[in-house]
Amino acid sequence: MWYTGHQMTSLGRIEARSIRDQVYAKLEQAVVDGTFRPNSVLSDRHLSETLGVSRTPIRDALHMLESSGLVQRRGRIGWIVTGISLRDVEELFELRCLLEPAGVAKIVHWSDEALHKLAATFDEFTPDLNSSQIPHYLVRDDAFHKALCTASENGRLVHFYGVMARQIHRIRESVSYRYQGRVNQSLIEHRAICAALLKRDEQAATQALVAHLGTAKDKFIELYAQLLEEHPDAAA
Repeated sequence: MWYTGHQMTSLGRIEARSIRDQVYAKLEQAVVDGTFRPNSVLSDRHLSETLGVSRTPIRDALHMLESSGLVQRRGRIGWIVTGISLRDVEELFELRCLLEPAGVAKIVHWSDEALHKLAATFDEFTPDLNSSQIPHYLVRDDAFHKALCTASENGRLVHFYGVMARQIHRIRESVSYRYQGRVNQSLIEHRAICAALLKRDEQAATQALVAHLGTAKDKFIELYAQLLEEHPDAAA
């Protein structure tokens, strides 16, 4: 599938500041939210015309996307939006189980104020979340898990987590319309993690976190497998 200038008008044009960074942000969002579907071909010429910038920042941004694993360079064909397989989903969650617990050991030694602030991330939500609350819940979900990773105070780990999180977002966006049934259980699991953190129980918090990620992995694999049955090209 080729994207023409006409099809990409929804991206909007670029304003003056760091042009490369703006291009990267727009293209990254288009990949993550599914505007650019897996295995689609991206033309730097069409993107240049659509965004109203030269091809140099377009190519720079595409190289940045390649380093994040969101696109691949395919010789004369151009840039291809990376597909996601079920094995990719499994590996991403296995990586989360390795990366996210790294911050727990630091968090249990935070000040009472900082610890209670993190643990209160989900306090506003009730166990019967409706569809209108899900987007806000997912924002809090992302912020919570990012905070766990950032707490490790390891810059390389945080960077790698950011790369991985973009891929997780792609998967979640692709199955979001099937996701509501998972959210209430996810809330219960997050509260178990927070309760253990408030007790400064590193072992219990880590166990609750890994259990949560394992359950999330199983659900995402189930939902993504359903998606691939309908759209097998998404994993090619």
